[in-house]
Amino acid sequence: MREDNNKEHEDVKMITKQVWKSISILRGVLPVEQHHVYLFLLSAYYDGLIKKEFLEWGNDYEGFAYRALEDDYRYRELLNIYFPIINSIPEGLFGNIIYVLSSIDKDIPEFIFNAVFDNLLFKLASNQGKYSGEFLLPNEVSSLVMELVDIPNRAKVFNPFAGLASFATHLNNAESYYGQEIINSTWALGKLRLLRLEKSNNINIDYRVEDSIRNWPEYSNYDLVISNPPFNYKIDSHIAHQFGRKRMNAETYVINKGLETIKFEGKVACVISQGLLFKGSEEQRLRKYLVEEGLIETIVSLPGGILKHTGIPVCIMILTRKRNFNRSIKMIDASSFVKNENKREKRLEVERLLNHLYKFSSSKAVTEVNIEQIRENHYNLNIKRYFVEDFNGIPLFEIVKSTRGQRIGKEKITTGKFVRTSNLKDNDVSYQLELNKIKERELPSHSSKIDFDCILVSTRWKSLKPTLFEYKGEPVYIGIDLLALGIYSNNFEVDPHYLISELRSTKVLKQVAAFQNPGARTSLNRADFFEIKIEVPTIEEQRAKVKGILELSEKFRLLQKERNALAHGNQVATFDEFASLKHSLGTPRQNILSNAKSLIRFFENNNSDAFNVVKELYNKRYDSNLVDDLIQIKDDVNHISIILEKGENGLVLENYELKPISIQEIDKALRSTRKARGNYKPQYKEPPKTEISGKAIKANITLFKVLVNNILSNADKYAFNSKNSSNQLVIELKATEDVLEFEIRNNGIPFPNNFNKDKFTAKFSTTSVDNGSGLGGYDINRIAKYFKNPDWELILNNEDIFPVVFRFSFPIIPMINE
Repeated sequence: MREDNNKEHEDVKMITKQVWKSISILRGVLPVEQHHVYLFLLSAYYDGLIKKEFLEWGNDYEGFAYRALEDDYRYRELLNIYFPIINSIPEGLFGNIIYVLSSIDKDIPEFIFNAVFDNLLFKLASNQGKYSGEFLLPNEVSSLVMELVDIPNRAKVFNPFAGLASFATHLNNAESYYGQEIINSTWALGKLRLLRLEKSNNINIDYRVEDSIRNWPEYSNYDLVISNPPFNYKIDSHIAHQFGRKRMNAETYVINKGLETIKFEGKVACVISQGLLFKGSEEQRLRKYLVEEGLIETIVSLPGGILKHTGIPVCIMILTRKRNFNRSIKMIDASSFVKNENKREKRLEVERLLNHLYKFSSSKAVTEVNIEQIRENHYNLNIKRYFVEDFNGIPLFEIVKSTRGQRIGKEKITTGKFVRTSNLKDNDVSYQLELNKIKERELPSHSSKIDFDCILVSTRWKSLKPTLFEYKGEPVYIGIDLLALGIYSNNFEVDPHYLISELRSTKVLKQVAAFQNPGARTSLNRADFFEIKIEVPTIEEQRAKVKGILELSEKFRLLQKERNALAHGNQVATFDEFASLKHSLGTPRQNILSNAKSLIRFFENNNSDAFNVVKELYNKRYDSNLVDDLIQIKDDVNHISIILEKGENGLVLENYELKPISIQEIDKALRSTRKARGNYKPQYKEPPKTEISGKAIKANITLFKVLVNNILSNADKYAFNSKNSSNQLVIELKATEDVLEFEIRNNGIPFPNNFNKDKFTAKFSTTSVDNGSGLGGYDINRIAKYFKNPDWELILNNEDIFPVVFRFSFPIIPMINE
């Protein structure tokens, strides 16, 4: 196995921890994305260019450093990137940095120091969150790719979209490397990384600031083209037309162009999103070509969350121009070799996976799939479908058939009870559709009317959620994500309750998981659904099996009825003492709302020079958009109104119904926080739509806003006591297949040393009696628990770049037809 940079060495861990503490000296001075300048200074100090003696020569520390660095060819070309950042550091603080650096032992072996440097790089990237993952691959992933390609000695390697040159770190001095990275600051840090890993001095390393699309090399004799191209980055249509395609993204571009650039026995290796494995249209045509030409050698499936910047599943695809005469593709499911380091971090156990691949050519993790089998699956390369365990069951197409119902377009119905995936049941006992909980709404144009008894199932979630609908005169409407199943079989007698039980069985769920296409929104092809097999014993055995379930179901129904009656009685008995206050505030609230709406219309519909001047002056003064702020006022008044309507007993959480809230709605709420708040302005970079569409959490949007506002208010009061451009509060969302990870972190004043989550969430507990009531943390905790995340994290570390981190994990549920 190629060298792994000695990262687990005990000295490396100890020194990494020591140096990491010192980086916090930049907190509140530079934005976090510029903290990598510390690595530049650290490297120069170790190489003897920045010295403690500077402190004795005078006050021009930056001038001393510049002249020393300019004289060294290794650092000279990086000065244009790093010295503007250094110049923004106050002179006195720069002197402190030199003093802190001088406490680091320069006599430690270079291989230890270089490993420390790379560890610090990854820790800095981790603090930057999702942004960093766009240019830094986990070491385990880049290592696995390099092991799988098995390039020859003295190989020539080309790396488009190189990021921080992760693949180059695994090459030896006999191998040549040409990498392209378009972003200057990323290139500079990558160059520094190669310098520290003793790669930059290698005459065979050529790492440039270049656009990989417009400056693809003409040389076509590489042994390896390797890349982690940006996901969903669209290529100009005229370039796509050169390949005979209507559209292309960076991933398909690298595959097509890479195959043209390698020698006959060379390879193309890509870390790409799994969408390429199963999407239709252009992607399917490309897969068919690659499969029929025998160009795909290996595909490795990696679960969502393995990369920093996205929650979507990814894969490694290895291709070659040398035709695969075995007419097969090696498929590897690496999911069982991924370890959950903590609630957010997943780590690929590379050595264990490679040892497994060395010992086994066929197992639950690796298999050879012949091309004929891939043809039968319509060139769908989703790996899990090729690992499904077959058993002697009856395919569903022999038992049931889907009835579409009547399209509403013919009846011109505009409203009705529209059933979503989230309305379906995932319960062994209570699996009847509850019509009383489905509100009438405007119907989507693709709705179909269901006015007959059937079993409703979802094709867009991890389970089928089989739910019994008994038609009693009131129809429901479904969209394309649901199937309405009727039992139609000449050969088998099937009890509907037994069928629902089987559709929830482990055997069926394994088949569902195998057939589903992964990604931002899991989906099950209808044809695949009907290939799912179940066991069908005699009708007597079926009824015996479900007899107990039916008895429990009836008891459950009666208990629920009694509970609802009791709740209704309590509501009737409650006297609303809050009514007078609500009435008193009603007129002022309505006036503010009405005036805000009028101002919004007034400014939105006027684009004269005078109005534009007003808008520009407002933006210049407050660093915010005037119309957006008016909209925020309107939304805030509505938010206050909702809380007042339910607030006779304070913030009673049970008064706020938990229901599926789409992550797109949460994203919208968080986008509205990007407005200057006193001494800082929250930063929120929305996740790509492909990552969040079709997903939801069970929550309440009003309470979610209360939770966020309480965290922001806490930062208002305690984190930032003066206005500074380096003040940062970062809000981040990351949606995997199962969990929505939500984090708010700030680089302001740390909490007191003896403070912790228990103290923060205690009622009336506060770090300063002058600033707060101590209810904010209490309510944050209550709401998180109400949203089924009682073990949310408050991470307080005075030595970290972000000393205060709020971290939540909410289970994802389906939300189709948003």
